[in-house]
Amino acid sequence: MDLFTEIGVREWLIGAGLLLVLAVLVDGFRRMRAERSGGIKMSLGMGGGFADDGTAVDSPELPNGGARVIVRTDPIISDQGPDDLFYEDDATELEGNYPEDEARQARQAAFAEREILVMHVRAKAEDGFNGSDLLQILLACDMRYGEKDILHRHEKAEGKGCLQFSVANMLEPGTFNLEDINSFRTPGVTFFMTLPGPEEPMQAFDCMLETANCLVKNLDARLLDEEHSTASLQVVNHYRERIKQFDQKMNNALDGRTETV
Repeated sequence: MDLFTEIGVREWLIGAGLLLVLAVLVDGFRRMRAERSGGIKMSLGMGGGFADDGTAVDSPELPNGGARVIVRTDPIISDQGPDDLFYEDDATELEGNYPEDEARQARQAAFAEREILVMHVRAKAEDGFNGSDLLQILLACDMRYGEKDILHRHEKAEGKGCLQFSVANMLEPGTFNLEDINSFRTPGVTFFMTLPGPEEPMQAFDCMLETANCLVKNLDARLLDEEHSTASLQVVNHYRERIKQFDQKMNNALDGRTETV
């Protein structure tokens, strides 16, 4: 009886040891795959994504300063239709129409001038960007598919608040076909921000620049200005100066009109 008991205990210990070894192997394989896939590289938080020498810098944070990106190893929309993606909600603007928002919008509408800041991100590879890779990063940066069949980013999470900037396909007509996004390819995308528009235009521009640099770092691309020339630190500072001048011009014009009235 003791012999059978001893054999049973020995076999149980051997079985437990094999299970432990198997668990270690599975965990090691999982870690190896995670390291191989890597994470989405995010550009420098709210500083515009440039170091002192003008080169783009990595940062693990999202452009909105929120949670870190969760790496996906499965296709982002392989089993999903467009209805499962992040769409703008038509009710969003209604939810955000507070008195202070209406006052700001009325003030901006009273200023007739408009200015559009444009930047491009062009792929280095001849075959351009893959649609699903492009969409995965832009959605991780809290952009949402919406009006005019392009992507938009708002000042608040989940597409709430006023519009900060938008991203369009570099090719005409500028739209993204979500029905065929896995086979969709484009040589690049265009970022644009309209003034007046964002409540904090400088922060909106920094967020736009940071999102663009995120594509540059993750998809092996180049950041270009509105003339399709390399966007150096000097060029980026010129954009910021344009924002300051526009904001000052608008405030002076509206304040002067108020005094006249």
